Amino acid sequence: MSLKEKIGELKYGVNALRALQEQIGKSPADVLTGGFDGRDMELGTSIIWAGMLWNNRDLTLDEVGDLLDSEEKLYIDALGEAVPKFLASFKRVFGLPDAAAEEKGKN
Repeated sequence: MSLKEKIGELKYGVNALRALQEQIGKSPADVLTGGFDGRDMELGTSIIWAGMLWNNRDLTLDEVGDLLDSEEKLYIDALGEAVPKFLASFKRVFGLPDAAAEEKGKN
């Protein structure tokens, strides 16, 4: 079974970013500038949870934690998918340049 089949598709739009900010008490910019440690289970689970909300707005953090407990390495695999999508969404929402696009423009 694929990761997408286990946790569903992760999407980070404005509402996901708002929910994440409310949940952790930090703006997405604070998360990005403060560095990210995957061992911070509260933050990691919250990022995954926020990406799942588009499909179920009533989903709780505890339900996501239970899901992530259901299989070995599911937390780290889900986090590996969630973080790049979260970063890309933040850049898209705030109109920030993508590092790859900036590098391409230099050539």
